[in-house]
Amino acid sequence: MHEINICWFKKDLRVVDNEALYKASRDYDILPIYVIEKEKWQQLSHSYRQWQFCKECLIELKEDLYLMGQPLIIRIGDVIDIFEEIKKTYEIKGIYSHQETGDFLSYKRDQKVRRWSKENNIPWKEYIQFGVFRGPLKRDKWAKTYKKHFEKEIINITKVFKALPFKGESLPSDNFFNFENDKCHGRCIGGRKEAIKRLNIFLNNEIYSYGKNISSPAKSYFSCSRLSPYITMGCISLKEVLKHTKLLKTKDSKMFTSRLFWHCHFIQKLETQPELEFKEYHPYFENIRIKNDYFLEAWSEGKTGFPFLDACMRSLNHNGWINFRMRAMLMSFASYNLWIPWQESGLKLAQKFIDYEPGIHWNQCQMQSGTTSINTNRIYNPIKQGRDHDPKGTFIKKWVPELKDISEDLIHEPWLINNIDIYDSQTVNYVKPIIDLKLTSRRARKLLFQISLKKGYWDISKTIYEKHGSRKPSNKRKAQKIMNKNSSNKQFELDLKL
Repeated sequence: MHEINICWFKKDLRVVDNEALYKASRDYDILPIYVIEKEKWQQLSHSYRQWQFCKECLIELKEDLYLMGQPLIIRIGDVIDIFEEIKKTYEIKGIYSHQETGDFLSYKRDQKVRRWSKENNIPWKEYIQFGVFRGPLKRDKWAKTYKKHFEKEIINITKVFKALPFKGESLPSDNFFNFENDKCHGRCIGGRKEAIKRLNIFLNNEIYSYGKNISSPAKSYFSCSRLSPYITMGCISLKEVLKHTKLLKTKDSKMFTSRLFWHCHFIQKLETQPELEFKEYHPYFENIRIKNDYFLEAWSEGKTGFPFLDACMRSLNHNGWINFRMRAMLMSFASYNLWIPWQESGLKLAQKFIDYEPGIHWNQCQMQSGTTSINTNRIYNPIKQGRDHDPKGTFIKKWVPELKDISEDLIHEPWLINNIDIYDSQTVNYVKPIIDLKLTSRRARKLLFQISLKKGYWDISKTIYEKHGSRKPSNKRKAQKIMNKNSSNKQFELDLKL
């Protein structure tokens, strides 16, 4: 029986700087395979727009591997079932892949694959995808480990592969997953070529206004890298981005690389505790919020009556991307002002993001909902944010055309029109605010503060910090506050063994 290695592609859809592909091809012929898991794509966190992007990435990867001699084998189904099928045709000497910090479903899948590989005496070798590390890792040493990983050289594969006969499948139709018809007309195109193009544009031009425009929803679109979808699907490695960026040695480039550090910092949290996708960091915050379908839909469609917030949501709906500050504002409003469970609003946002990365997304959802206990609670005021980042209302008028004729002094609070004589006759086809901003903000602060006064709150918070807290110097004061509280050193560890 012909001896082979399987190179199992997941969220590493590239041939350059692909350690799994490189290692798999050193001693045996390889069978490169990507499994389309229907169960994964039918989750509420996934969407038509994400699948379209992924499909474009797969098409290009298949072409790249074809030029190297062995096209990508695409199959639909269960990973273990397909590995069993391969085992009937070839002697599998090893399975090679990158570690995947995905959602809870992929975490449980990897547990099953681990058991199967051991039962069949087939080594499964996993390589680091980002600066995220599997297994026991003390937070105090994480930053050094992260730095060491990215000091490695970029891997270029020049080997020509032998084509192996194994039945592949065509990409499924768009109707296969029963997605809602979400075209997302402004989304980016998937694939490595587009990733490299985006990186070059950013580093040659846009990065020089990165720090200045990072918080503006309009300007950030042309000043931020917008590489996140490509990094998420692995069309380009984080190491490639870091190494090319560091060559610039400017203030803006350093700011950008620091954001990449935080990218891995948050994913590491989910790697350490996969249940954070749906379970609160701090148990005292469980079930404190109220399901409200009306609020959820109004917020999701950009019809809350707060112009800047609605403009940001509509922009996101169209493009599948918006900057970090606006993501935080959208989540903050849903969690504090609408008092919607972060799990529900988080699913809505996940569907919208082309760059949906579970490790970043769910941790940010919890941060902006005040459930971590180790982060400062920020209740964003959408009116103030609008005045700060869109003072003339240009962005608002683009995405909320109902307000295109409203003057600058009223664009952020159009409900005040009828209080001014000159505008008495003016009709605005725009919804009234669905909540009282000041009242709901005040109520949220009060409720969170009351929870923090409960017995044992800071004991648990200390444990959370020890496990997940940043060790950056800027967080020293916050850490000290947590660590100085009386603690009984209770542990809330989870069994994460594969």
